[in-house]
Amino acid sequence: MKILLISGHGDGDPGASSKFGVEATETVVMVQKIKETLGNYAQVDLYPTNRNAFKDLGKGCCQVNFGDYDYVLEVHFNSCVNDLAGDGKTTGTEIYVTTAEKTVGVETKIVEKIAALGLKNRGVKRENWRVIARAKASGTSSALLEVCFIDDKDDMQIYTAKKDQIAAAVATAIAEQFGLKKSGNSGNQGSKSITVGSTVTIKDGAVYGGLSSARGKTVPAAQRGGKKHTVDKIQVNNGVQEARLKDITSWVAVSSLQAV
Repeated sequence: MKILLISGHGDGDPGASSKFGVEATETVVMVQKIKETLGNYAQVDLYPTNRNAFKDLGKGCCQVNFGDYDYVLEVHFNSCVNDLAGDGKTTGTEIYVTTAEKTVGVETKIVEKIAALGLKNRGVKRENWRVIARAKASGTSSALLEVCFIDDKDDMQIYTAKKDQIAAAVATAIAEQFGLKKSGNSGNQGSKSITVGSTVTIKDGAVYGGLSSARGKTVPAAQRGGKKHTVDKIQVNNGVQEARLKDITSWVAVSSLQAV
């Protein structure tokens, strides 16, 4: 099974924020942590975390083909309660699917497992948000998860203390509902790990990383299409693990590479 995780906002758009955190930062943290567990059950890709899928779709430059995936999950954090002092009650977690989605078993299990960690279960709702609607129109089931309210002290106390558990809950809910079996090794099922010295190819839709002016630009087809590259350095840049490809002296997210 092939799953795409999307971190909401980013690329200059912070999303919601409060003294407890910034949405665009926490969505990247969550998709990376979800992948750590879910990658033991399926192939998991991250939409480039230095980009904004919502804006990309609006500009006609989406970095992936949603039709290549079996499930798409977009991660966000909610806001609007402004409960910065805390009232002893959580506002909670909720998840959206499109009006075209016929079943919500996966989404129901996701919020149930998160709620079991102390957050109120606000349930499964329907709304044709841009990204998940486009994914569904491509034939792929999709959902938008609002982990909790970033402007609710009670929510964020639980999230801060249990973010690893919340991410694992999301991952195991997906794995259980789809009947996925653990592969017994970390990372994407059936794929080799990428380290210094690895020979890799670049996946379609990949963008450059690093800190140069090329950052965020799509890797041209001449460097993809099965062309082999050698990794000579690994780094974490803005929360994204990147590999430098020796022959083109450019950085690309490890999630956008395939070891060969």
